[in-house]
Amino acid sequence: MPESWLYNSVSLYKSRSYLEQLIQDSQELQDQRTLRTHGPPAPSSYLEQRRNLNDHSRQPEDVSSIIHDNAVGETPWFQSLGSSALPLYISEAACTAFATRLCQCLSTTDSPEFHLPRWRYTDENTLESLFNIEVQWPSLVHAKLLVKTALGHLNPAFHLVLRKETFDGLHNIYQRRDFDDPGLQCKYFALFAVGQAFSSVYDTTTLNTSSMPGSAFFARAMNLLQIIPERSSMNHIESILLLAYFCQFLNRFHSAYILIGNALRLSLSLGLNYNVPQSQTLHQVEREHRVRIWWTIYTLDRFWGSKAGFPVQIHDDDVHVDPPSNLLSGAYPEHFSDSVYQVATVELARIIGNTTREIYSRKKSTESFLQREQKLLIQLKQWVQTLPENLRLQADRPNSKYAVFLHVQFSYCVILAIRPVLLNLLVCHTKDNSSPANEEITPIIGVLSEACIHAARYCLKLCVEEWTSGSVLLFGYAFPAFLFSSALVLTISSLLPLGDPNDIASVDIATEILRVLSASNSLAAKDLYEHLQRVRLCLSRRVSDPPLPPTNDENMPFITDPSIRLPLEHHCPSPVSGASMNYRQLPIEEVANPLSPYLTTEMTLRNPLMQDFLAQSSLNVGSWDAPEIPNDFDAAFFWSGTMCTE
Repeated sequence: MPESWLYNSVSLYKSRSYLEQLIQDSQELQDQRTLRTHGPPAPSSYLEQRRNLNDHSRQPEDVSSIIHDNAVGETPWFQSLGSSALPLYISEAACTAFATRLCQCLSTTDSPEFHLPRWRYTDENTLESLFNIEVQWPSLVHAKLLVKTALGHLNPAFHLVLRKETFDGLHNIYQRRDFDDPGLQCKYFALFAVGQAFSSVYDTTTLNTSSMPGSAFFARAMNLLQIIPERSSMNHIESILLLAYFCQFLNRFHSAYILIGNALRLSLSLGLNYNVPQSQTLHQVEREHRVRIWWTIYTLDRFWGSKAGFPVQIHDDDVHVDPPSNLLSGAYPEHFSDSVYQVATVELARIIGNTTREIYSRKKSTESFLQREQKLLIQLKQWVQTLPENLRLQADRPNSKYAVFLHVQFSYCVILAIRPVLLNLLVCHTKDNSSPANEEITPIIGVLSEACIHAARYCLKLCVEEWTSGSVLLFGYAFPAFLFSSALVLTISSLLPLGDPNDIASVDIATEILRVLSASNSLAAKDLYEHLQRVRLCLSRRVSDPPLPPTNDENMPFITDPSIRLPLEHHCPSPVSGASMNYRQLPIEEVANPLSPYLTTEMTLRNPLMQDFLAQSSLNVGSWDAPEIPNDFDAAFFWSGTMCTE
């Protein structure tokens, strides 16, 4: 009897253990599925994640290695798009990923905030239907108008073709009626596509249509670009760049990134990353064309990589070519734009690539987060200080829209570099529905956070001025992205004492412009407008009062009449341990600048505490008192516990 009882007890124990193991395995499987589908839950704070790592460690001698390994995230984040589709990698640097993390931070429930996948793009089925359409060459007059529109609206920083040679070649094609050359047809149809997209603002029949203006020309050009040549030509590379450029109108930045990669590798096969020796018989125009085509590829690689968060496809150590020449711009103005735009843009693109690598990548770094932050801000400060006079924004004369675009891009770079600090500050202080008092924020975190907020205010202000002046392209990607990234930062600002609750009115303005662009069939704007709407919904759930509606009140942050001035107190948040930006620290002529009802982004880098931070030896930066951001803080680790989106 006892032996039987013991046997039955052991059997029962084994059965129960087996059942518990099955339950545990089932739960782990379910957790893995949830993780793949929805991502991990949002962390209450970075410090809590680190504490959890220590608490759950069973081997004290391995704690340091565990923390180090997890400091860049245990696994990359992938988005499941269905059983029949490959999982899609989600980048940490994407603005929409930042929006999802912000929504998670604002969430007041235990339910995870699901990410919004990017569906607003021209898909392969649409392009395939366009492949079957027989697209004819337009009349010579129409063709000239399309090419002139394309080249007239292209940012001079993006040198894609030789202008005079392109017009002469078009005239020769029609004169000889040589319409069957696939290489020339590909290049000019790509130009027609870009020209039709730019000119659609004048043609109301193209708005609210099912396909993007120029898509038929684009599809035909893509169909002609099927064969990768063993020995490429400049014409082939130009065609690829034009098609990559048009992808922004289709919101196909994966395709753009791949096309730019193809152009990059073909350029390497031609040695465009090297100077051609003077002993080679090559005309000055051809030499400069090679140089500018290379730097256009370099710039687009880093710009599109930053939008999607992909790594750069060539490192600076492998580039040995001279910068664009201003002498050639003056000698051959019919071929080349002023080189200052491209030179400044290339330097900014280099900093953007550094930011993506230093702040958002999963690489192991020997430097602390603050050390990397300091290095990037020094680069940005040097960039803006060395700008030539004709690229600085002036209050007493109209500014070139391309100069304005440079400063908007510069502000975006500051936002991209600092916004992990701002979001981490919000996450740390919303855990218990509490908000930090100004005196609780250390000076360095205060000045970094305010720099990010002021950059967002100024970026949005410049965007609104371009919008009201009619200088905005309806179907581009950059302008909606700048609006969107600024609005996200200002949403956070409205919740923090070092910000301003009135910043939510600026978010309303950005939302309204994105709504109008979305209604005009801008695919990028449709995508970003949906994300921003969700952020506003999460915000309305978080705060007790509803968001402030847009008004025409004199307290609105954007004022078109230069004679109207807001009181200084409106612009100056309460001091944060001496770190707050204050107009009284600045020359009176900068305060009176009609371009700056808020601090310009450049001014934020001249704040005394910011100057002290940037002037410190990198070895001493780690000693700054910033408990909110530990020395081993890593943005990629912070992201790894949150939900990413495309």
